[in-house]
Amino acid sequence: VLLSAVIYLLVFAGKKIFHFKWQLRYFIYLLLGYIISYMSDFLFSYFISPPSNQISLNETIEMMGRQEFPYFLLIVCFIAPIAEELIYRGVLMTTFFKNSPWYGDVLLSAIIFGYIHINFALTPLAFFIYASGGLILALLYRMTKNLYYPILVHILINITAFWDVWLLLFSGS
Repeated sequence: VLLSAVIYLLVFAGKKIFHFKWQLRYFIYLLLGYIISYMSDFLFSYFISPPSNQISLNETIEMMGRQEFPYFLLIVCFIAPIAEELIYRGVLMTTFFKNSPWYGDVLLSAIIFGYIHINFALTPLAFFIYASGGLILALLYRMTKNLYYPILVHILINITAFWDVWLLLFSGS
């Protein structure tokens, strides 16, 4: 699936969604997207237990040896966000309901992103947490028309979510 998404993006849509155009307002959107996502995760963590996706990742971390941490962090904090943005924003939003006046592309991307991330433990709140994150990333892509910005925010979100693992990796303990 990922290979198909990459080929599609490189062949059909590469020039349109991978151009990097630096604009101050895009950088502000990036910061706002990260801050809103971080604050919503922070608030949700006080009211609910972690979603099943986070629980399974925590269990994976507990089973790993210290030597596997760098690979885990590389995959979860860098490779997965890039792959997910290619699929959920790059393919879905440029294929279905593209630039619809009622934001069908944004909603579809957010809903599928939320559903995939709940690991089939369908609770409305867990779905809402991930779908709202997907909504922020989809809106960021829609506003900038550039995949670099949602990719950067997604990477920052995942780095923050796994900050404890980063500390374990770089501490002497």
